[in-house]
Amino acid sequence: MDRKKYKQLRVVVTLFVGAIVALAVIGNSYPLSIAGVLTGIVFMALVRVKAKIRTDEREATIQEKAARMTYAIFAPVIGIAAFLLLLPSKSGISVFSKGEWLYVESLGMVFAYLTLFLIAIYAISYHFLNRKYGGGGDEE
Repeated sequence: MDRKKYKQLRVVVTLFVGAIVALAVIGNSYPLSIAGVLTGIVFMALVRVKAKIRTDEREATIQEKAARMTYAIFAPVIGIAAFLLLLPSKSGISVFSKGEWLYVESLGMVFAYLTLFLIAIYAISYHFLNRKYGGGGDEE
């Protein structure tokens, strides 16, 4: 199965699952919606295992560069956003100290933890991939 057929099948399954969930929500049958989503996930997992989708070197390189660029943009932006959202609550500005903008501090904390989590995932995955592909650092 090539990539085009796999994408078409994925669209069909997504539409089917969406229709099942819509009908289940309209009929107040939430177990049906959960069963529909789980069935769609299992079906796509089985198709993915069976279908061995081929990717060429160009596509793999593009995916690597896109992931690297996404990390390089997202990590600093969310880190700066966390800093800016936490700054007013720590400086004692009167609007923020009344508690009316408490959610801003909470959102800043969430962004800060997400930034730390993203950096930790990157560091751990870099460590394991570096060891897997021969960058053990034992050379002298």
